[in-house]
Amino acid sequence: MLTRNAKASARRSRSIGMVAALVLIGWSAAASAQVLINVAASDLTGGYVVLPKVVVHTTGGTPAVLPGGIAIDTIVQLSNTNEAAPISVNCWWVDANSHCGICDPSIQDCIICNSNADCAAFPGLNCVQDWSVRDFSITLTSGQPIGFLASQGLNPLPCDPFLNQNCGGGDAAGAVLQVQEDPFRGELKCVQVDANDVPVLRSDLKAEATIVRTTVPLVPPGLGVTTAAAYNAIGFGTVSLGTSDNTDPLCLGSLPTGSSDACAATYAPCPGVLILNHFFEGASPEIGGIVKTDLTLVPCSENLGDPDVSANFEVVAQMLIYNEFEQRFSSSARVECYRATTLADIDTFPGPSGDTFSIFSVGVQGTITGQTRIRGVQGADGNLGYGLLGVACENYREVAGGQILATTAFNLHHSAFRLQGDAIYRTIFPSPP
Repeated sequence: MLTRNAKASARRSRSIGMVAALVLIGWSAAASAQVLINVAASDLTGGYVVLPKVVVHTTGGTPAVLPGGIAIDTIVQLSNTNEAAPISVNCWWVDANSHCGICDPSIQDCIICNSNADCAAFPGLNCVQDWSVRDFSITLTSGQPIGFLASQGLNPLPCDPFLNQNCGGGDAAGAVLQVQEDPFRGELKCVQVDANDVPVLRSDLKAEATIVRTTVPLVPPGLGVTTAAAYNAIGFGTVSLGTSDNTDPLCLGSLPTGSSDACAATYAPCPGVLILNHFFEGASPEIGGIVKTDLTLVPCSENLGDPDVSANFEVVAQMLIYNEFEQRFSSSARVECYRATTLADIDTFPGPSGDTFSIFSVGVQGTITGQTRIRGVQGADGNLGYGLLGVACENYREVAGGQILATTAFNLHHSAFRLQGDAIYRTIFPSPP
């Protein structure tokens, strides 16, 4: 078994000792095999990197966050770890918001919604999943890190003339565009390319995200309570180059023999199984408070050139849940382009009313902690691998339903890899059969 250890807080490691120990045993057994096979991991650089969870809702949003509410933004850090040369990077914001009707600014305002109830003021319009993509290209100088708010982007890119003598000659170029909407929920994907947007045989990219939540003061300029939760991007090392045609897909692992698609480049394959070590919902850990866990899942295969066909890449996430007595339960969830949910909402109706009846509830399981193993189920299209990526965030409250007082984000562990490759399409292509 191949397992890469993910970043987690020390307090979680102490509380989930038994479950984490089992994962570490698998990691140790796989250490020697790591030399022989390239795997995706949150502690490795990549030629292709993914931040699965980016959220924004500020006081300048529509609707705006009002005094007493919680404003959210995401700080993204993107780094060129190559200290000898600049690199070019193509990135995509993937917007997973739903809208009242089809979002077309040339026809009508795009009203963000979560359910049909949010569209009651707009007769005849239902809440529709309506993915969109915004791309941008930048050049980072040798060894350069940059940081920016998802809500603001970064323009122009900074360049230190004392460290780089070619600041005015194109070594630092382009601009980071801000996310499409506020509020925003979605992901960021970036790939290392040459001047013609063709992938290169290098893996120099590294990225991190920090989700910042701040209570807007009731009386400005008062101070609001702020929490921050950080996690690493999943990095996919570049294994080989294929065609020089930038319309061909980026392949995560090898596509099936006889596939009609050719790979512009091949990267490490997607994880075979995602492993989430977690508290059960409503548990009161030794550090105090009541904890709930948010889980975000995104598919490995995606069409960034034509997000309207995202339904063709839907993945059923099969979940096996183990408690400390080694009792096994199961559930599943559909992931079309982006799925963010509390654990308890996976098998009950959205909202807190059914949380105590969920198989993720501490009262149902009878133990404080457990482990959930998540695997994408192979679908009808034999040309795709149906892999998944994910990140989790724990939220601590003093009482159930109260204000979030502390939060921590962490990457999921990875076990093994998908035997059938996934594909990232960057331009419009015919829908899979």
